[in-house]
Amino acid sequence: MAKAYIFGAGGHARVIASFLDVAPVFVVQSLEGQAALPGSMMSEDDYFRELPLGDAYLGIGANAARDLCASRLRAAKVNMPPCIAPTAFVARDAEIESGAVIGAGAVIGSRALIGRDTIVNTLSSVDHDCILGALSQVTVGVTFGGGVRVGANCFFGMKSGVFPNRIIGDNVQVMAGSLISTDVEPNVMMGGNPAQLVKRIA
Repeated sequence: MAKAYIFGAGGHARVIASFLDVAPVFVVQSLEGQAALPGSMMSEDDYFRELPLGDAYLGIGANAARDLCASRLRAAKVNMPPCIAPTAFVARDAEIESGAVIGAGAVIGSRALIGRDTIVNTLSSVDHDCILGALSQVTVGVTFGGGVRVGANCFFGMKSGVFPNRIIGDNVQVMAGSLISTDVEPNVMMGGNPAQLVKRIA
C-alpha cells in the first residue's frame, strides 16, 4: 500500500490527514517531546536521509516555513501532489498545482489556477478565471469574484473578499473581514470595508 508523508504536527497537518485515504506518517523536526499524532511519526532528518517512497504533503501553515520545506522536497525530487478535500468542488477545467491544499467545502471555479503550495481553506470560494499565485494562504470563508489575479506569498484573513477582476500584487496581507474593491500594489497590508492601506511591508 502506498504511503503518505505529512510534514508538520499542528492543526493544518491534522486537517490534511483527515482528507487522505491512507494512514499518514507525520514528519516532524524532532521526535523528542512531540505530542502524539493520529498516525506514525518520523523525524525530518530520518526522512531526508532515507527518502522513503510515497507522496509528501505540506501540513505547514506559515508561508515562509512551508516554502523552505517545499524547496527541500523538490530538490530531493519528492512527489508532492495537490491535496483536495473530498467535499471540495474543483471544476474540471481548473488547475491545482503541486503542493496546494484545497479545504473542505471550498469551491474552485472554471479555468481557475491555484499556484504551487497555496492553501485554500475551509468554505472559501475562488470563482472562474482567478489566478492565485504560489505560496499564498487563503483562510476560512474567503471569497474571490471572477477574474481576480493574486501574486505570490499573499495572505487573506477570514471572511475577507475581493471584487471581480482585481489585481493583487505579491506579498500582500488582507486583514479578516476586509473587502478589496480596487487593485492592490505589492508589499502592503490592507484592511477595512472598503479596504484601505494599513501599512507597507518591507
